[in-house]
Parts: sequence; structure tokens; C-alpha cells
Amino acid sequence: MASLFRRKKQPQTEEERLFAEYRKLEKRTQALSNGIKSWKASQLNLCKGQNKMSSCLKQVSKIGLDPSALTRCVDLITTQRHKMLDDVRLTTQASMQRLHSLFNNMNGATKKRAQAKSEADNLKKKVDKYYHQYPIPIEKYKNAVKLHTEATERHTKAHDNLLNDLRCISKGKYDFFEPCLESLLLAQLTYYRRVWKTLEPAIHEVESTETLSTAANMERLKSLSIVTGPQNNLKARMMSRKSVKAPNPPNTVV
Repeated sequence: MASLFRRKKQPQTEEERLFAEYRKLEKRTQALSNGIKSWKASQLNLCKGQNKMSSCLKQVSKIGLDPSALTRCVDLITTQRHKMLDDVRLTTQASMQRLHSLFNNMNGATKKRAQAKSEADNLKKKVDKYYHQYPIPIEKYKNAVKLHTEATERHTKAHDNLLNDLRCISKGKYDFFEPCLESLLLAQLTYYRRVWKTLEPAIHEVESTETLSTAANMERLKSLSIVTGPQNNLKARMMSRKSVKAPNPPNTVV
């Protein structure tokens, strides 16, 4: 029954639809910007960890691989990570900052239009006040009409400019975000490709070293003669206890 008396949602005007899209775009852009900042912070923390790893590797003498080679790999990875962060800063983040400046201009234009409307409304009240006076103060009335006309023109111009800007943002948002996100993904793809190229020789060397060491350890294990394990020893003790006869009970005096 409640649905029968529910008011139907009125269709949005162009202005309401454009402002709804604009607010949604502003909110998502802020979320994307915050996400990029968090991602950059995590990347910088990884750089700190890699620098610490590099300093530790310099103190290691025997790890099955040349420590200097590993240190060079870690340093190269850190350098590539910093380069990726610089690329993101110069492309994606710079574009986000320009978009934020556009949002600030749009918010300023919205306030300017609201001020022009408020001024026009106040002058309209003054025109009505002079019109209903008797006798009508002609000079004041004419001056108020003139000021009201100018304020109305300013409000109309601000309103039209604002709507045109909103239409441009609505049409061009995909054209703006596509290169921003593409540059972000390209920077990460380039980084991981360079990291793999840097680490590939070291990975093959580590894998070959691990294979040789594993084979040697297996040969050493085969040469060992293990008599019994912990479970076998426990089983042997249990069997020995069962084989021992219980002592006869002492004679009791009746």
C-alpha cells in the first residue's frame, strides 16, 4: 500500500544531471588521487626495505652466490622503482592536479553564479518595493530597474558559462582519464619488465646453485645409517615391557 502513495521521482533537468555527474566525478577523482598517494607511500617503503636488504647483503660472505651481484641487483631495482615513481608523478599525478584546479575553478564559478542570483533577487525586491509605493519614486525606480537588469544579465551569463563547462567536463571525462590511467599502468609495466630483465640472470644462477646443493645434501643423507627413529624406539620399549613377567604376589598370612 505504501508504494501506491509513493511520489514518483521527477525527471532530472539538464542542470541537475550535469551537477550530479560532476559531483560523482569529483568524488571519484579524489578517491583515485588518494589511492595513488597510498600506492606511492607503499612503494617508498619497499625502497627502504630494499636499501636495508642491500646493506645486509654487503655484510654476507658465503650465501652460495656472489654478494656483490645481488647488491647490484637490489640497487638497480631500487633505481627502477624511483624512476617509476617519477614517471607517475610527471604524468598521472600532474594530470590529477590539473583536474583538481579545474574543480576549484568550477566551484568558484558555482559560487559566482549563486552570488549573481542573490544580487538579482535582492534588486528585484527593491524594484517591487518602489513600484508599489505611491507616488512612485521615479529616479530610484529607474535606477533599481537598471541595476536589476544588469544583475540578471550577469547571472544569465554566469549560468550559461557554468552549464557549458559542465557539458565539456561530462563529454571529455573519458578522454581525460584514459591517458592518465594508461600512463599509470605503462609506468608499472615498464618497471616490472626492467626488474625481470635485471633479476633473470641472478635467478638462473640461484636456481642452478640450489639444484647442486640439493643433490649434494641428498647424497649425504643416503650415506647416513639411521638405526631407528623416535617412533621405532618407543615401539621397542613397549615390546620389551610386555615380555617381562610380572613378579609373584607376596605370601599373605591368614
